[in-house]
This record gives sequence, structure tokens and C-alpha cells, in this order.
Amino acid sequence: MAGRVRHARTPRRDQINNGNRVGSAFEADVDYAIGIIRWLLKPLGLWPKTANSTRSERLTAIFLMSVCTFLLGFLIVPGSLFAFVKIKNPAVRLKLTGPLSFCVMGIMKYYSLVVERRNIASCIQHMTADWQKAVSTHDRDIMLTYAQFGRYGATICTGFMYSGGLFYAVILPYVSAGARTEGNGTVRSLAYPSHYVLFDPQVSPAYEVVFSTHCCCAFVMHSITSATCSLAVVFAMHACGQLEILIVWLNDLVDGSGQAEDRLSEVVEQHVRTLSFIIRAEGVLREICLVEICGCTLNICFIGYYLMMEWAQADAVGITTYTILLISFVFNIFLFCYVGELLTEECKKVGETTYMMEWYRLPDKKALGLTLVISTAQHPVTITAGGMIALSLSSFCTVIRTAVTYLNLLRTLMD
Repeated sequence: MAGRVRHARTPRRDQINNGNRVGSAFEADVDYAIGIIRWLLKPLGLWPKTANSTRSERLTAIFLMSVCTFLLGFLIVPGSLFAFVKIKNPAVRLKLTGPLSFCVMGIMKYYSLVVERRNIASCIQHMTADWQKAVSTHDRDIMLTYAQFGRYGATICTGFMYSGGLFYAVILPYVSAGARTEGNGTVRSLAYPSHYVLFDPQVSPAYEVVFSTHCCCAFVMHSITSATCSLAVVFAMHACGQLEILIVWLNDLVDGSGQAEDRLSEVVEQHVRTLSFIIRAEGVLREICLVEICGCTLNICFIGYYLMMEWAQADAVGITTYTILLISFVFNIFLFCYVGELLTEECKKVGETTYMMEWYRLPDKKALGLTLVISTAQHPVTITAGGMIALSLSSFCTVIRTAVTYLNLLRTLMD
């Protein structure tokens, strides 16, 4: 709690200044916790502005957002014209639907992040304040443990996403054999086949420009997906860390040193503060998670079908590419659901700890104050998809079952 030092633990002297941590240790911890989301949001122009932001930084953010908007439009408009106007073959159109659906997902998630920039900034400020108030070495160690999990999860998700994007946008078109036209010419492959009304993308240097632009488009889309996943993991793990600290405080409530009234007020304030952070983070991620649930269900289905087609043709590069993409999408949705499950269980654990502690040893009026904590924990606040689907391992299983069902239906229709 701001301005108050926990009596049950001994904070390090070099970290205390009126109850708050100062110095390079605090800054290093904050950078460790939120560094990866800053690396992902800055190239997209979405890193929250602060009071200290310069005019140059603000103009750069606007410029980056304009570039990202152009690149997303460069894919979705010509790609839709190519898939639904120029192409009449259902099998070819189906193969183009998967990349287009991923583009649509990217656009929806990107502008959801744009709309929620202020709430993202508020969540980051909340996290920073929590790190600054972690004057106890024990509390700091708990926060570092959960920050490490969030960092590792976000890093693995980002690695899978960029690897799949590299193979799909760069390597697969490069090694794919060109299709022969009636004039014995060669149609060079593009990662995202598109119909450009004003020019022919097969003629040099137009092909090289379009190919390079598609690579930049892939970078933007996979950065958006990585950023949204990283935000969910980092925010959820920070909330779990704060709840774990609350559980430690609850266990110290009866036998800890100091006045019971002060210790109880710290517990209640910590609980309310953490719940407010979860509610704010859920507001940021609600629409993104809904897009992720629906989009990943379809994309897992499409990629599974593409993988079977490449397997039948014994195309090693295609098999490798779609396998990496399939793993990345499955891991992405698993990570969303897993952190949602952890957050729900941690909220329930607060209620269980409150009930199981020796609350009967507290003064009557102080013990009654714990009923609010127990009552609130019975209805855990967690991350949802559109406010309709709570993210959990059960939700993950539902997504996989639905994707496999759609895949079997697709195989039946296309055979």
C-alpha cells in the first residue's frame, strides 16, 4: 500500500522512500515486466503517449499508424477482389479465404487496440505503481516470478508467429514453382495473391515492389497478433502476482506484527485494487479475445485443410510452413485460455484462503470484514471473449473440437 511498509517483512533499505521503491532496481523490474509489449506496440504506433512524450514521438506514432493502415488495406482490398471477383474456382477461392480471414482478424484487432489506447496506458501505469510499491523483497520475488512467466509466454508466442509469417510470406512464395500460362509464360507466386486494377503485379519491377510490400504486411499482421497475445499474458500474470501477494498477506493477517486493523485495511485495499486492474484489462482485451476465439477456430480449420493438401502433394516446404502456422495458432489460443484459467483459479484461491485461515482468532468486527473478500471471490473476475465466453482450458478444448468439426465438414464438401 502506498506510503506504508509491511511490518511482517523487511524491505531492502536501498529500495525505500516513503514506502515506495526508487532507483535503477525499480526501473529494471518495470522494464522486465512490460518490455516485450513495448517492443511490439511501438512499431505499430500504439505505445501509449505520456505527459513527457515529445512532439516528434507523437508524430512518429501517427506516421506508423498511417503506414500500418495502408499496409493492411494493401492486402485486404486487392486480395478480396482477387478471391471473390477474379477467381471462380471454389478450390482456389478456398485456399485464399484463410489468408484473407487472417487479414480481417488483424484489422479488427489493430483498431480495437487503437480504440483502447487510453485503457492500455492506464493498465501500464497501474502495473508501474504496483512495482514501485513492492518494497518487500518477498513481494517483489512473487511479482518477478509471474512477470517471468508472462515474458516467456509472450516470447514463445511471438517466436512462433514471426517464424510462421517468415515461412509463409518469404520462403514459400520464393520456392513455389510458377504456374504456366497459355503463352508459356510464368506466373510468379505471391504470399497474398491480389488483383491490382492499375498495374500488373507480374511485371518487373512491380512484382518486386508488391512482394516486398507483402512481406511488410505480414510483419504488421503478425506483430498485431503477437502484441495482443502478449498484452493478455502480461496483464493476466501481473494480476495473478498481485493476488498471490494478497494470499500471503491473508496468511499473515492473524499472526503478523502490527495492528490487525492496519493489516486488514491493507488486505482489502490490495484486493479492491487488483480487481479494478483485472476489470480494466478485461475491457481492453474483451473484443480482441472474441476475434481471437472466432478467428482461430476458422484458421485452425483452414490451415489443417491446407496441410493435408500439401501432404498429399509431398511438398516439404509447404508442410513445414503450415505446420509452423498451425502450431502458432493453437499455441496462441491455448495461451489466451490458459492465462484466463490461471487468473480464475487465483481469484478463487483468495476466497478459499480467506475461509481456511484462522479468522475466528480475530476480533469480531475485524473478522466480519473478511466476509466481503469471501463474497467477492465467489464470483471471480476474469478475462472473457466479448463478455460472453470466459477464457479457460474448457474454452480451448471447445475451440479445438469446433475447428476439427469444421475441418471434417470442409473435407466432405470439397471431396
